[in-house]
Amino acid sequence: MIKTARQWVLLGYLIAVLLLGGASAAGYPGNMVLQLAGSGLIAWSLWSVGPAHNPSFGLKPFLITFSFVAALQFLPLPPGLWSKMPGRDVIAQGYDLAGSARPWLTYSLDPWGSLQSLIWWIPALALFIAGRRSDAPSTRQFVWALAVLAYFSVLMAGVQALGGTGYFYDITNRGNGVGMFANSNHLGSFLLVTMILVAGQWLHDKPLGQHRQPSIVRRYALIGLLAPFVVGIVLSASLACQLLLIPSIAGIVLIARPEIRINWVMTAGFGLVIAIGIVWLLASGLAANDLMNKSGTAGISRGEFLTNGTAMLATFAPFGSGIGTFRDIYPWFEDAAKVGTTYVNHAHNDGLELIIETGLFGVILIALFLTWLVKVSWGHWNGKRSENPLALAATLAITMVLLHSLVDYPLRTAAVSAVIALCCVMAQRQPDARGALAVDNSGAGRREVLMKI
Repeated sequence: MIKTARQWVLLGYLIAVLLLGGASAAGYPGNMVLQLAGSGLIAWSLWSVGPAHNPSFGLKPFLITFSFVAALQFLPLPPGLWSKMPGRDVIAQGYDLAGSARPWLTYSLDPWGSLQSLIWWIPALALFIAGRRSDAPSTRQFVWALAVLAYFSVLMAGVQALGGTGYFYDITNRGNGVGMFANSNHLGSFLLVTMILVAGQWLHDKPLGQHRQPSIVRRYALIGLLAPFVVGIVLSASLACQLLLIPSIAGIVLIARPEIRINWVMTAGFGLVIAIGIVWLLASGLAANDLMNKSGTAGISRGEFLTNGTAMLATFAPFGSGIGTFRDIYPWFEDAAKVGTTYVNHAHNDGLELIIETGLFGVILIALFLTWLVKVSWGHWNGKRSENPLALAATLAITMVLLHSLVDYPLRTAAVSAVIALCCVMAQRQPDARGALAVDNSGAGRREVLMKI
C-alpha cells in the first residue's frame, strides 16, 4: 500500500514539474511550489533510507563536490582576502571611494542570488533521489508519463504556432510552438529527450524481429510513435534541436539494430564530419542563427554573449564570481552604446556560465560528470546493446541535452533538468521485466505463453 502510494506521489510530482516547471524568469510561483514539494519528497525518500533502497549510481563524487561548491558560496571572508580575489577590485574601490571600511563578504558576490539559484535544482534532486529507490515507479511508468505530456505539448505547439494563441506564459517566444514551456528551445530539448526515451522503452518491451508479428510492422509502429516528436521540434523552430535530430535518430537506429557492430573510428569520423558541416552551415548564413551572425536586437546575440562571457571568465578566474551572479555582473561587460530594455539572464552556454560563476570548481564538476557519463555509456554501448535499450537511450538523451547546452540553457529549466535527472537514474537502474511471447512446442498443439525475461 505504501509502495503504491509512493509511486503515485512520485508520478504526480513528475507531472507537476512538467506542467509548472517550464520557465525560469517567468515561472517563479510555479517553481516555488515545486521546490517546496520537492523538499518534502526528498525528506520522505530519505526517511527510510537503506542499502536496498538506494543503490550506488556512481555519481557520489560529483554530488559531494557539488555540495562543497554550494556551501563555499556562503563562506564569509575577511576584507584582506576577498579584495585580492580576481574581479573584486572594483567592489573594493567602491568602499574606498565611499570612505567606508571594507567589510567581511561572502565568497559569492551575491549570496542571496546563489541561494536562489541552488534551490532551483530541488525538483531534479528530488526525482533523482526518489527514482533510485526500489519502490519507485517502473521506468515504463516514468517514460509513458513523459510521453503523454510530450504529446500534449506537441498539440499545444501546433495551436500556438499556427493560431498564435494558447501560450502558458506572458514572457515567451510568440509565433513559435513552445508547448508547456516559455522558451521554444526548451520545448525542443524536452521533445528530443522524450523521443529518445520512448524509443528506448518501446524497443525494450518489443524488440524488433523477435515476435511472430513481422518486424516491419513494429518499425512502422515505432515511427508512428516518434513522428509527433519530430513535428513538435519543427514547430518549436529550435535550430539546435532540429540539427540534433540527426545524431538522435542515428542513435535510435543503433539501439533498434543491436546486430550492427559499431566501428568507433568510423563513428568518430562521422561525428567530426557532422560537426564541421554544422559549423559551416551556421557560418555560411544559410541557416539563420545569432551565434555566427548578429540578431535583430543590438547587443543581444549568442555570439556577443560568448564574447562577453569569455571576458567575464578571464576577469573572475580562477575562483569565479559566485553561483547565480551571471545576470548581475553581465552588464559590467556590455557595450554601453548597445544597452537597451532587454537584459541578458544567461550566457546561453551552460558550461561557460558554470565556469564563470565557479571557476576551477566548475571545471572539476564538469569533468566528474563527463567521466561518469563516458564510463556508463561505454559500458552499455560497447556491450550487448539488446540487453537494456532504455539505458542506451538515457545516455543518448543526456548527451543530446549537453550538446544543446553549448548554445542554450535547457538545464536551468526545472522540467528539463528533472527529466535529465531521471535519465541519470535510468542509465544505471535495473531494467523493467520484459513481457515477451514465446512459443511452447510441447504436446500435440502449439500454444503461446507469456514469459518474463
